[in-house]
Amino acid sequence: MKTSERSEVFFFPYDRGRAFLRGLRILFSKVANVVSTGDSVAVKVHMGEYGGSAYLRPPIVRRVCDLIKEAGGKPFVTDTTTLYPMGRFTASKYLSTAAYNGFTEESVGAPVVIADGERGYDGEWVDIPRQVSDCSLDKIKIAKKIFNADSLIVLSHVKGHDLAGFGGSIKNVAMGCVTKESKAAQHRVNRGVIDLSKCTGCGQCVEACPFKVLSLLEEKMVRDEEKCMNCNSCLYLCPESVYSMPPQAQERFQVSLAHAATGVLSRFHSKVAFINFVQDVTRSCDCVAPSGFPVVPDIGILASTDVVAIDKASLDLIAQSKPLGKFASINSPDILGKINGTDSLVQIRTAQELGLGNMTYELKEQNKNAK
Repeated sequence: MKTSERSEVFFFPYDRGRAFLRGLRILFSKVANVVSTGDSVAVKVHMGEYGGSAYLRPPIVRRVCDLIKEAGGKPFVTDTTTLYPMGRFTASKYLSTAAYNGFTEESVGAPVVIADGERGYDGEWVDIPRQVSDCSLDKIKIAKKIFNADSLIVLSHVKGHDLAGFGGSIKNVAMGCVTKESKAAQHRVNRGVIDLSKCTGCGQCVEACPFKVLSLLEEKMVRDEEKCMNCNSCLYLCPESVYSMPPQAQERFQVSLAHAATGVLSRFHSKVAFINFVQDVTRSCDCVAPSGFPVVPDIGILASTDVVAIDKASLDLIAQSKPLGKFASINSPDILGKINGTDSLVQIRTAQELGLGNMTYELKEQNKNAK
């Protein structure tokens, strides 16, 4: 996409009490041309962690699947496994968690598929054509079932994220459409730094490491640096704070996200659309259960074929809203970034520099009624 062009972002606000199902029909009509008759359409969505509640509800996903069918496509609802060892670490665990959260073929009207296979390594490598901001990421492994799809519809719940500041379509594509190897590659920039002077040799991190790369030697932990998958389970559970984030970890992670998204989207070209739901905007992402109190009131739904524009528009709408509760004193054009201690626009600026889209956009509010 030429960054000199002004991108269109279509917006259905919630403030007039209109039904979201109508809104989805209106918005989908604006991007439906990415689906051709007979297309296998991957509907990318985070189906929630076990114990979470802020993820997109199954009826939202069902409506999108129905609209894809009306456009002649054959949808399947999909996501990938995680690096951390909770309810989505393997495909079988994820399918169980998804069903618990209400995502089944019966509820969404389409097959529910974990795209990177049982253990999270099934995929196809693609090159990232160029790098900026000293990023070393030059290839990405797209989850196989997503790679094999003809079209991609990305449904993103816009919310905060402790590393990225916020999570929208860029993060949903970058982290959610790839295998474990490429998740680990993006997280390499925030691998925990070790301070052995604090280590008491308790062994909790060794027992918890899902990839078995930690061990004890002379009552101190040892990490296999080559095999480490950068899940940072050790960092979050260590009682002695042996592990800490490296400098600029959040900003460097966002740069990796933009590069990974570039690799994934190179597979689909003009056959991809993005729908962002600016609702249940919490401090933390859907991987955290619970993800916290709402930061701003529910705002609405956006749709675009420009991943940069839709994420920028989502943040702008949040910035125009009045923060709620304990967040009421925050005065910032980047509310979620302020809460999470980073500049959320790093990923958006980097994605624009890589040619993924345009930060300059025209927000087109949709006022017409639809059945």
